[in-house]
Amino acid sequence: MFGVFCCQFQTNIKRLSVTKQQSVTTALQVYPDQIKINGDQYQFIGKDLSTKQLVQVYGRLESPQEQQKLLAMQECSRWQIDGQIEPIAIATNVNQFDARHYSWTRHIYNQITINHVKSVSLAKISGGATFINWCHEVRCALMQYFATMPKMLKIYCNSLIIGNSAAEFSTVMVGIKQLGLIHLFCISGMHVVLFVDLLKRTLIYCHLNKETINWLLIIILPVYLIIGGGSTSLIRATLMTELTLVGQIKWLKLQRLDIWSLSLLGGLIYQPLVLLTLGGQLSYLLALMLQFLPANGNKLVGAVLLNLIGLPSILSFIFEWHCLSLFASYLMIPFFATVIFPVVIISSVVYRWLPVVGQIVNYGLQLFQSLVDWVSQWPGLIHFGKPPTIGAWILFLLTLSVFLMPQNKKRWLVLLIGYCMIFMLIHLPLSGEVTFFDIGQGDSFLIREPFNRRITMIDTGGQLQFAKPKWARQTFSSDKATKTSINYLKSRGISKIDTLNLSHQDTDHIGFSTSVLTNLRVKQITFPKGMEQQANFKKKVLPLALKQHTKLTPVTDQSLVADLPLQVVHPFTKGHGANEDSVALYGQFGGTSFLFMGDLDRTGEKAILTKYPNLTVDVLKLGHHGSKTASDPAFIKKLGPRTAIVSAGRMNRYGHPNQETLTTMKQNGVAVVSTQKFGMISYQYDLFNHCKWSTKLKGDELEWMLQP
Repeated sequence: MFGVFCCQFQTNIKRLSVTKQQSVTTALQVYPDQIKINGDQYQFIGKDLSTKQLVQVYGRLESPQEQQKLLAMQECSRWQIDGQIEPIAIATNVNQFDARHYSWTRHIYNQITINHVKSVSLAKISGGATFINWCHEVRCALMQYFATMPKMLKIYCNSLIIGNSAAEFSTVMVGIKQLGLIHLFCISGMHVVLFVDLLKRTLIYCHLNKETINWLLIIILPVYLIIGGGSTSLIRATLMTELTLVGQIKWLKLQRLDIWSLSLLGGLIYQPLVLLTLGGQLSYLLALMLQFLPANGNKLVGAVLLNLIGLPSILSFIFEWHCLSLFASYLMIPFFATVIFPVVIISSVVYRWLPVVGQIVNYGLQLFQSLVDWVSQWPGLIHFGKPPTIGAWILFLLTLSVFLMPQNKKRWLVLLIGYCMIFMLIHLPLSGEVTFFDIGQGDSFLIREPFNRRITMIDTGGQLQFAKPKWARQTFSSDKATKTSINYLKSRGISKIDTLNLSHQDTDHIGFSTSVLTNLRVKQITFPKGMEQQANFKKKVLPLALKQHTKLTPVTDQSLVADLPLQVVHPFTKGHGANEDSVALYGQFGGTSFLFMGDLDRTGEKAILTKYPNLTVDVLKLGHHGSKTASDPAFIKKLGPRTAIVSAGRMNRYGHPNQETLTTMKQNGVAVVSTQKFGMISYQYDLFNHCKWSTKLKGDELEWMLQP
């Protein structure tokens, strides 16, 4: 059945997805609760009325008046727009979050960037769609009401009542995430049980009989499904509760396992790829395992087993895990059910008339959040890494054997050995790598030696920020490094960088240093001598480096740097950290020589040849992203590289790589491999100097976005 649904789903994807960017004029139906505003940018999921398909839509606001008008929107609307429709971009780095795959699970196959909004009017809706529209408008009204509350209460109301992860959620809930308690804030079975229990008590108080109450609940739950955000876990919980209520009314002999199976079938019909997502795996797996826990068994053991059964999935998607999460859920679920959830519900109801109650509850939630953040800093966070698929299955089956017979100590020992072996496989790999991340218009590279003996990162990438008026500034953002290079390092079980080399001070090379220093421990930072005096370095690098007690090492070609598996061949003297002062690094890995040029210009290239006349390389990272200011023909001819790597953004404003540079490479027989076309590029080698190259993309997936 699962295979049939997936085949049908794949057919729909091919039929409905566009293959290239093209102009479009169309009408969109937009629910008000779907609109998300971030400074002068907005996005929403709308229905393209010409194709009847959902699309992800992005747009830009021109004035604060437009922003306020959009914020005040409370009704379903019809937008007549001109724009560009295009495929949703694929993940271009290994283990990067795949927005395209995630969108497919929500039946979204294309995205539209709005160029011009012709008109916005109230949507004319009739029939069953009127009910759905009303639910979305109620949800929007609740979102706007919660926005008037104090910060912490607002976050809790948004998350626990309507399933809306507000902008501040990811920054405030760091401790919650680290302790593995995020499921408490995703509306699921626990919340539905509490919601149903609250409604039952209210209806019983109104002297209604059991059958009438069940019928009312059957009618009300679909309303809550929409108002609650319609997450995977909420869909599963709603289906199971509805089936239970129907069974009670019609006296159907539905066993708990039958109800779970029917809910899974319903979930697969609606979302054929649901079991390929973390939320889907955890929701259905834990609901299934709950069927087999003895009602009178040890609650702590049951909580530990439920945490362990989902651990292989968590490691496969998140790569790290806190030991305290085994006990945190056991302690927090009852507290949440009896204190947090009821208090938040009551506060949301009375806040309009008694704001002082909301202020008191907000203060209590702040104290609770501070306690959770403090506990999350306790030792116990394991940077496990991403287990191989077969390894994750083995761990799951071993955990299942423990789950079925928890009193068997040998099974616990085998499970522990299994985790230790896979941990060592990830953390002590026999191979090394030189990886060029697709970080957009910038540079960021990783050198990892066999057994993870030394971890070196060259530059972090970065994004230029332009001055904007206050209303247009983004209130929340996440940089590419967190989603790409940092995420990849965590997937390899790496939490510490031995040396971070910053080639020079340009933002596209050091802009994401803050994220790297925040998420990873860095022992040493190297940079061209003199750059430490520059404002950009003092702003982006110095504060966090001092806080982390990171060693700062200015370098020239005369420097011998400990823990750096590379030779500095430039600069020769103290400079200012500009392009012409870029650190150029030479090294050999697996019998292949590499030269990383930063943004060094032709003058610097000639100076390197003068000082190192016998220098030759196999792989050259082209200077300045392939600009014609670098890659002098005489330099390329003398070095004699077989492969040139270009790290540049798609549709970049600079036209990198320049055609003159590409012509130089062709004339010298140098193969050019670009992150623009192939995404992440990786060279892997072993202890016997066997090596291979791999790329994330085949080269034709993003042709439609290669030209500026």
